[in-house]
Parts: sequence; C-alpha cells; structure tokens
Amino acid sequence: MKKETAHIALGVAVGVAAMLAVFALLGRFDYTVALGGVLGGVVAVANFLLLGLTVQKIASEANAERGQKMMQFSYSIRMLVMALWLILAVSLPFFHWVAAAIPLLFPRLTIAVMQLTGVYKKEQNNEEKGEQVDHEC
Repeated sequence: MKKETAHIALGVAVGVAAMLAVFALLGRFDYTVALGGVLGGVVAVANFLLLGLTVQKIASEANAERGQKMMQFSYSIRMLVMALWLILAVSLPFFHWVAAAIPLLFPRLTIAVMQLTGVYKKEQNNEEKGEQVDHEC
C-alpha cells in the first residue's frame, strides 16, 4: 500500500507541477492557482490512500455483506469530501477552482501512465495475490 500511494503521490506532484507550469505559460499563475493546485493534489492523494486502506480492511473481513457495506460507506464519504473540496474551491476567493479541481483527475491518469509504461501490470499484480490469470489475448 505504501508503494502504490508513493507512486500516486509522485504522479500527482508531477501533474500539479505541469498544471502550474501551464497556468504560468498562459499568464494566469497567481497564489490562488498554487494554493488550489497543491491542496487539490493533497485531497486527491488522501482519497487514494483512504481507498487503499478500505480495500485492505475489507480484504480481511470474513463477512462479504459487511465488506460491501464498508466499501459503499467509504465511497460515499470520499465522494462527499471531494464534493466539499470543490464547493470550497468554487466559493472561496483564495482558491482558483479549476486549479483545485484538475488534480482530482491525476491519480487515475497516473495509474494509466503506469500501466502504459509497464510500471504497473494488472496481470502481475493479480499473480502476486495468488490469483490465476488468463494470459491469452
């Protein structure tokens, strides 16, 4: 879990830095962009970390129905936190709402890049968990 979260945090940091550079190139960079981008990145990484912790907890849960309810509750809470973040980013004048929202997409983008570059392979991850994988295309 630590390794995956570190990868996501690095990917989000790179994404935020690139986003800030684009804002600067467009002449739109100011403190609201930096503050929104950095805090949006923190929210994105925290969301991924909480997802991972929930999945780990559910994996050790013997009761499948309880595990499903835990996952649904976790999802609802994480989406509520992200929605509240976006509401704050739009409402408060010291956040640029676009810069605050874009980092929420970076964990998914990071995972896609990791899969494309071979850093993360679904088949490899499943084999490490002892699951049988069909290698035919």
